[in-house]
Formats: sequence, structure tokens, C-alpha cells
Amino acid sequence: MKKYINTIFKHLSAFLEYFIAFMLAAGIILLCLRMAFSLGNIPNLDVWPNYDDLLETCFNLIIGVELIRMMYYHTADSVFEVLLFAIARQIIIDHSSIWVTFIGVCSIAVLYATRKFLFCHFHISDEADENSDTSTDVLKD
Repeated sequence: MKKYINTIFKHLSAFLEYFIAFMLAAGIILLCLRMAFSLGNIPNLDVWPNYDDLLETCFNLIIGVELIRMMYYHTADSVFEVLLFAIARQIIIDHSSIWVTFIGVCSIAVLYATRKFLFCHFHISDEADENSDTSTDVLKD
């Protein structure tokens, strides 16, 4: 019984994850179209008061696309890219004190150091998933 409930929850969570990714993709596509149609209004300062607003919108769309990739691929690299874009967006858009910018740059350096020295490439074996209740990580050389 426990095995069937785990299977149901596994499939339900996968379905919900893909549904959310699809809804996010649809929203991003609509926002991209809206932004593309409003590019002619850039000289009109009532629509786009400054370049920072356009840049912020583009960064938000890029982060949304990376979130979709993170939900689809389930890898540490995709999480790394989402964090990298989010921190870079904060550094570029925020324009706050030098210390906040320094902390952001240090955060990016820590992310790259973590990626270089601490990432191990693992994959979940599909056979282990089918044969046991818990999946095991198998080192991929």
C-alpha cells in the first residue's frame, strides 16, 4: 500500500511541476510579446521612464525562463544558473551601496567556487527507482 501511495504522490508531484512550468512558460511568452509590442514606445518616457525598467523586465523574464529549466531538468547546474541570474539582477538593477554590490560579487564568486570544487555529477538510476522504495545516487564517471 505504501508503495502505491508513494507512486501516486511521485506522479502527482511530477504532473504539478510540469503544469506550473507550463503556466510559467505561457506567462513568460505573453510578457515577452507584450514587451516586444511596447518596444516602439521606448522613446515615450511615460511608458518606459528609463532604461532600468526595461532592463529589470528583461532580467525578470530571463530568471523566469531559468526557473522553467530548473523545474524541467532537476540538476544542480540549473539551480546554479537561477541563483547566478538572480544575484546578477540584484547587483545590476539595485544600484545601492558599494557594500551591497561587493557582497553580491562575493556571492557570485562563492557560487563559482562551489560549482568548481564541490559539484559531483550524480544521476538517479531508473532501475533503482523501480526495484526499491528509495532511489540511490550512482556516481557517473
